[in-house]
Amino acid sequence: MKTNFVPRVNQLDSIQLDNEITNLLRQQIQNILQVLPPGLLSHLQPEINFVLNSALWNFSIRTHYATFGQQMLSIAYEKDQLPSAKLALHYLLTTVLPYAKENAQFRLTNWSRVQKLLQLAENALVVYNLVNFFKFLRSGTRPLLVDCLLRINHRSLDGAKRRTIGYSYMTRELVWAGFLELLGFTIPFVNYHALKRKLRNLLRIEAAPQRQDERVELTADTRCAYCNERVILPHHMGCRHVFCYLCLKGNQLADAGFQCNVCDYRSETFRKVVVL
Repeated sequence: MKTNFVPRVNQLDSIQLDNEITNLLRQQIQNILQVLPPGLLSHLQPEINFVLNSALWNFSIRTHYATFGQQMLSIAYEKDQLPSAKLALHYLLTTVLPYAKENAQFRLTNWSRVQKLLQLAENALVVYNLVNFFKFLRSGTRPLLVDCLLRINHRSLDGAKRRTIGYSYMTRELVWAGFLELLGFTIPFVNYHALKRKLRNLLRIEAAPQRQDERVELTADTRCAYCNERVILPHHMGCRHVFCYLCLKGNQLADAGFQCNVCDYRSETFRKVVVL
């Protein structure tokens, strides 16, 4: 059963599907071309896109009077509105003219007058597409400028029934979004440094003895006890291990009970290592 009624959302979704299919095929072609030597076919990029678009048009519009996106949503053009002359014009407007524009932009970069004309034409097309889109929102027909120029309409092949919308996926997304928002609100209140220290002490079988101040040794090979990199502005906390200034100060500010991650010495001492 065919009907003239086609929901606006179906028509817009078919355009999005067509764009996704084209981009997917172009990506597959790019993956194939990466196997070839660099630059071998880069100068033929407009021709490659033209062949791809021609193949898509031939196996969709010419054969089934519907794009692949429209076929997925059971939409088709009115067959009696697309005689041979209009099919040729449709191919010219949707495939040949984009190829001519891409070819001019690719090979006529030094022709400033041609580039200005192309820019003016693109700006005019943007304005016409915007006007046609508002017209489509009001009338519900001919979402594309090509459809408006050729005066061709869509027909639904599934009758006048509307799309059934399932909200289960939307519900899952809302739950997941709420959970992420909750995590984003609560995680900043968790002191990660203190939690890591308490967990490490909990898993330790024997308690490490508290050491008194020991003599700090600083050599050319000394590394920071926290980041294991070359020490920058060496400081210590009372044990014999040396820390970078930012490593020690940052941990002590983040965790009041910070312990040396090597010997578990705990102190609020923050002293600069003095080389004698």
